[in-house]
Amino acid sequence: MIVMIYVHLYRKKRRYFNRQYIESILDEWIGAAIIEPSVEGWHVHVTPELLDEFEKEHNRQIAIDQLINTKKNLLGEASENIVRLYMQLNLQRDSYKKMKSLIWHKKAKGIYELYMMGQEDIQDEIFKYTNSQNEYVRMEAQTAIIGFQGFKGLTFLGPLTESLVDWQQIKLIEQLKPLDPDLNAAQLSSWLHSSNDYVIVFALKLAEIYQQFYAHDIAAQKLSSSNDRVRRQAILTLANIAGDHTAALLVAQYAKETPQNKKVILQNLTSIATDNELPFLLQELENEDDQVKLDVSRVLYKGYSSGSELLAQKAQQSPAPYEAILKHVKSEVV
Repeated sequence: MIVMIYVHLYRKKRRYFNRQYIESILDEWIGAAIIEPSVEGWHVHVTPELLDEFEKEHNRQIAIDQLINTKKNLLGEASENIVRLYMQLNLQRDSYKKMKSLIWHKKAKGIYELYMMGQEDIQDEIFKYTNSQNEYVRMEAQTAIIGFQGFKGLTFLGPLTESLVDWQQIKLIEQLKPLDPDLNAAQLSSWLHSSNDYVIVFALKLAEIYQQFYAHDIAAQKLSSSNDRVRRQAILTLANIAGDHTAALLVAQYAKETPQNKKVILQNLTSIATDNELPFLLQELENEDDQVKLDVSRVLYKGYSSGSELLAQKAQQSPAPYEAILKHVKSEVV
């Protein structure tokens, strides 16, 4: 037992000092990469002894991890030299091998490494994994393709049959934010007609964020979807690319909706409701649910010049609960 503990501690100590040694070498090379100008053919001098050290798989992984972490904080020439160092050590071979692994977490890591080190020449192979059955592999591949191609990379939405979860949608939208909008109208329309509800929801979000007014009528069609998440996003999108009749459309939809979607409709009527919607709002002001009364009161108070007076009259007629509701709505505006 004592011998086993000793052997374990000895190996652990050796790994620690080996990592320290490899990282110190990499620090020196990275320093040169940052300081020296980026030119075609730039490389560091690697002795045969050091080359032998970097033939060991665990040392190569240390190098990949350190180069990626360094590159995250660099731009321009310094970043280009880090990639050249990665290529000089032929580390792309390791990342590619991981991507081809049958083990999902290795495959995902390989895709991540190749993307982070700008290996655009194999993006066609990475694209194949954008519809992988494994969620993590799929997410890494989609992130990589958007990183390489920007808005044009959204073509993976067309053949997508797997899920596109909320977190991944947020991540992709964040990736696209710094880029100049370049949405293809025909492609967006086709995504809105996808058989995959995840794709429809994401396409509706794109139409909302990038104000694609031509998508209004298609978005309106999605109000008849059997999926309440699709309908909810359609409501949000319509409110943000609203036309003259959008408010009436949402009011007509209201009675068919889930409680959550009804709330979303009320929240979004504030900026688009017209006098035509006033009878509906006054009717809902009588709703037995106090939360609905509050939501309607917000629309009246913020969306109508006469809203404050209407609510004051209601509070005078029926102090409970309208007096408290009016006070609450007023406090939100201050």
